Amino acid sequence: TNTPLQALVLLNDPTYNECAMVMGADISKNEDPASGLNEAFVSLTGRYPKPQEMDVLLELRERQLKRFREDPEKVKGWIGSGAYELERKFSKQEVAANAVTVSTIMNADATITKR
Repeated sequence: TNTPLQALVLLNDPTYNECAMVMGADISKNEDPASGLNEAFVSLTGRYPKPQEMDVLLELRERQLKRFREDPEKVKGWIGSGAYELERKFSKQEVAANAVTVSTIMNADATITKR
């Protein structure tokens, strides 16, 4: 199904937010954000992203990273809930930007609907 209620759950449920945070931390383990995003995309959709999709995701990540660096308080909404403890070696702003990007992938039609 692809309903508005489903989108609300995927965007707001604490379980999905924590999943996005954990995957965001995993992306941060890679020196190259594109490589980490590629792995996340494949694990969520079962296919490799198209070049245009990767461009959009990388642009989104960079915009979010800039936003979180300008206003560090916004980070709390993305990494402040759940049982997962973020390793200190990671930049909170980077993990939050990655989490927003992962959440976007989780809400994409490619993830929700298998064809």
